[in-house]
Formats: sequence, structure tokens, C-alpha cells
Amino acid sequence: MSEGLKGRSVIVLLFLAFCVVYLLPNFVKLPEGWWFHKKKINYGLDIQGGAHLVYGVDVNGVLAERTERMGRTLTEELKERNVIAEVALKGERKEMIALTAKSTEDRAKISEFLQDQYPAWLQIVSDSGTTVEVRYYDAKMSEFREQILSQAIEVIRNRVDEFGVAEPVIAQQGSERIVVQLPGLADPAGAKELINKAAKLDFRMVDESMTTEQVQNLVTEAEKQGGFTLNKDLRYVQYTKKVNEVLKGKLPPNTMIAFEKLSNATSLEAGKRAWLLRTDTEVTGDQLEDAHVGYGEFGDPNVVFNFNPEGRRKFANLTGNNIGKLMAIVLDEVVYSAPQIKDRIDGQGTITLGGRSFEEKQKEGLLIATALRAGALPAALEQLEERSVGPSLGRDSIEKGKTAGYIGLALITIFVVFYYKMFGLVAALGLGLNVVGLLAVLSALGATLTLPGIAGITLTVGMAIDANVIIFERIKEELARGVPMKLAIKDGFQNAWSAIFDSNVTTAIAAAVLIYFGSGPVRGFGVTLIAGIATTMITAVFVTHWLLDLLVAKSKNQKIAI
Repeated sequence: MSEGLKGRSVIVLLFLAFCVVYLLPNFVKLPEGWWFHKKKINYGLDIQGGAHLVYGVDVNGVLAERTERMGRTLTEELKERNVIAEVALKGERKEMIALTAKSTEDRAKISEFLQDQYPAWLQIVSDSGTTVEVRYYDAKMSEFREQILSQAIEVIRNRVDEFGVAEPVIAQQGSERIVVQLPGLADPAGAKELINKAAKLDFRMVDESMTTEQVQNLVTEAEKQGGFTLNKDLRYVQYTKKVNEVLKGKLPPNTMIAFEKLSNATSLEAGKRAWLLRTDTEVTGDQLEDAHVGYGEFGDPNVVFNFNPEGRRKFANLTGNNIGKLMAIVLDEVVYSAPQIKDRIDGQGTITLGGRSFEEKQKEGLLIATALRAGALPAALEQLEERSVGPSLGRDSIEKGKTAGYIGLALITIFVVFYYKMFGLVAALGLGLNVVGLLAVLSALGATLTLPGIAGITLTVGMAIDANVIIFERIKEELARGVPMKLAIKDGFQNAWSAIFDSNVTTAIAAAVLIYFGSGPVRGFGVTLIAGIATTMITAVFVTHWLLDLLVAKSKNQKIAI
């Protein structure tokens, strides 16, 4: 055996070793001390079943809240300059801030201040009389939208990771929707509950200008006027929104009504208490650092949370400036408790969980703490669609895919053996190694195999045999010219290389576009296709060439039937 053939034999053996090592976890149970690759090929939602969820994101609500916050910031800054008389939000979605100056001279000062301090943020829409109307630039609003959706996707991903779901698909759909696919999830109900748990934590001071009885009477009046009640058909968030819409103008400025579930009630529908809360508090769950389940004085579970440095400062100021007053701890617009502030609190708070059994409080506490640790969602989510995909369809598809693959492989093998004889056997062996190598690459990458991915494997088989056909036809042409077998094989592979390379590169470009712009199964198809191109180049060109050279070297007359 020549030195060149020996060197290529080592490379082929290394390729086979790679295939064995990375496919091993898919077929045998590895020992505890196994330190190398342990991951199996993941299966997508369409193969192993799972949950498919679509959520709507309340982006507009967050943008309105951000505009309102900017209005409060401008109020504070302009009051220091003694030029502002009134600040109000305008527009259907509260997207406009109207700044009313004390005089026309002060209005000019306000315009100058805005151009100096917020040139890239705020656009002056109107500047006349004593009023300046501003709004965020469209580019800035688009940036905010992207941030909200990106943050929501990241938070959902963090929460899904708590369940150890392999290769979840979490992607933006349109401008205000998120698609969540959880393949093979053992506890889809728990995952949905955790995702739906928006965990939007706020700390709001209780407005004590009205008594509890007066606030409750307003709620009763709103229900009668609007013709609605809190029930299974009207969700809590929608109910709260309707109550505050109907009572708009009857509530003090910068306040809203939220509800607390009574300790002896099983649900908010069964019993709730109305609270009038201020909305101009700057302490939110975004500044949380940690949350965990703790235990109170009598051993009851509660949720203990800590703030980051900025949150600690704001929380300390809030509690220090409101000693003796009530502060509501609000999670997802539900009041969990409204304790009286007895002293300045420097950074740690507690959410008490009310009545019910110890086990129920423990379970709810763990869920709230997990959601808060995973991150506060920037916007409320509304579940728009839910589908549970059973694994039976996937199993049936896999079996049919296997059958189609076996039949296709058998037909291709029969054809190439009949047409190219011994060369055909070599091509069939290379084809088998190609499929094995492709599965090993997918396992090494930790890729997710979907039904389109199986189609990609089948397509790879056809592409691989196509490369062999091109090579063999060139070899036959060289033999017809009277070139010796060994030289004909060498020239055949060299002359066919450019055509094989060009066709595979163009296919790889198309696959790269699918991976970059696609999502879920489409991306899986692209990944499988590119992996198949790589293994095709190795097996159809390198391994097949090595096998033919090995056969020629072992043959006494230096000829092989073709």
C-alpha cells in the first residue's frame, strides 16, 4: 500500500471514529463516568409531540406607560426651572405629551430645553401659544417595540429553561405576537402556567383619599353601567381594565383600581377587595435581584425578594417618605398585600400568600419566585392559541420516513450496482456512510430533527448518489480513451470535482438563507441540508475515491468492473 493511501486510510478511520463516538449516546446507555459527548439527537414538536402556544404582547400598553413616565420626568425637570404650569397626556393611545407653560416666554424656554436634552428622543409636534406638544420619534418607538418583544422572548426562554425543554422554539410572529413550541414536554400545564404568570411586580402607594367602602361602591357602579362582572368569560386583566375605563374621570389623577383576593376566598371571582392605588411609583420588578420562598414568623411560606442597587435606593426612598401609609405589593395587577410602612426598608421585601393550605401556598410561592427570578416580563401576555401535539403522529411519520428511506436506498443501490457493477457497490457503501456521518454531525451539533429535517436527509441521499454518477461517468469516459484504471479513477475524480463543488455550493447558499430567515422546522431543514452537503463532500468524493484506490491496489490485474 502506498504512503498516500495509508494517510487517507487514517483519515477515513478518524471519520468512522467520529461517527461512532457522536452516535453512541443515541443507541446505548453511557456509564456514569463518561466524560465525552452525551447528547442525543433532539426531536422536534412534529415528531415527539408537545405544546404549541401563541401569545399576544401588550406592546401598546407598555409604550403608553413609558410615555407617562417620560411625562413625569419632564414635570420634575421643568418644575426646577419654574417654567411649567401643567403636563398632560393626549392622543388615543396616550402617545402625546402636552406641556403647558406659564407664559409664551416660558414656552420658548421649554422648547429650547427639549432640543438640548432630548434631541434624539422627543419630536416637537406643536409649538404655539403657551403649549408645546411632543412625542417620541417613530424610530425610537420602533426601537422600544423591538426591545419589548426581545425582552419578552428572553424572559419566556429563561422560564422555559426551568423545565429543561430541549430545543424550544420561541420566536416573534408579526409585530405583537410570540410563538412558543415546547417539544416533548412532560408537564405542559406547568409550563403554560409559568409562562402565563407575567410576574409584573409593582409597588404602589394606596391612595387614602377614598374609603374602602367608597371605592367598592364605585366598582359596583362601574359593573352596572358597563354590564359586566368578573367571571370565567371575562379575565381578570380585562375586567380591571374595563372598571378603570368606565370610572375614568371619577378617580383622582394618577390612580387606578386593583383587587385583592380575600383570604377565605378560593378565587378572585368568589371574593375580592378593591384598592385605590397610585400609578406614579417608580419601583418595579425590573429592579429585582433575587426571589425565593421563605417562611414567616409562624412557619407560613412567603416570597422574599431583594433589589439591585438602583432598586434598593428607590425602595428605601419610597418607604422612607411614606412611613405610616399603606403600600400595595401588586403582582400582575393583583394586590397580594397592602402592609403599613412602619420604617424605612433598605432593599428586601416579602409577599405574603394569604389563606389556603400550606401545600397550596408553598406551590404558589415557588411559582411566583421562579417567575420573578426568570425575569419580569416587560408587558402582559394574552394567550391567543394553544395546541397540544401528540407523539403518535410523529411516530407514524418517523416509521413512514424510515420505510421511504429504506425503499429509496434499496432502489438506488439496485440501480447503481446493476449499472456500475463493483463501482456501484462502492457507491452504495459510501452512501450508507454518508447517512451515518450526517446523523453523527446532527448529534454533535445538538440539532433538532423535525419532519422537514427527515426530508433533508432523504434529499441528501439523492444529492450524494448524483455526485457518484457524475464521477463514474467521467471515469468511463477516461477508460473509453484507453487510460489505465488507476489513472482513469484519478482523472475522473479531478474532472468531476468542479461540477460537484458548484452544485453543492449553490445548494448550501439556499440552505443558509433558510437558516438565517427561517424559524423552527424551516431552519431545521436548512441545518440538515448543510450538514448533508458536508458529509456528501467527504463520503462521495474522499471516501469513495479511497475505496476505489484500495480496490485497485488489491486487484491483481488493476481492473474493476464498471
